[in-house]
Amino acid sequence: MPQRKEVETEQPKTSTEENVYAGVYRVLLAGMLVSSVLFAIGIALALLHPAFFPLTAKWVRGHYHALWVLHGIIRGNPLALMMAATVLLILTPVARVVTSIYAFAVDRDWKYVAITSIVLLIMIATAVAGWLGLR
Repeated sequence: MPQRKEVETEQPKTSTEENVYAGVYRVLLAGMLVSSVLFAIGIALALLHPAFFPLTAKWVRGHYHALWVLHGIIRGNPLALMMAATVLLILTPVARVVTSIYAFAVDRDWKYVAITSIVLLIMIATAVAGWLGLR
């Protein structure tokens, strides 16, 4: 008579690597989905209500700020929706890095907290340098 092997059920592992990847995956997925929805709504509205945007330096300076985008989103301005989607898509990797720092800190993996924090500081310094260069 053949012997029966008992099937062992493995408990899911909660290693640092799995925690980091799960959090990063959720952040990237959410950023991509929300920005895609905003882009789709913006494109649909732009097709329904076509308008001309000159994109001259003066026009861009007058419209590329948070208050204009916020008011445009409230009013359903397609350009404002697409600008918000672009900003969200650009900020998604930053959120990924912040999520990684948090996950590494929860798992007490201080080496990777330090490395990922340096990456975040470089991203912030680059953004600030670019912003100062535009002034």
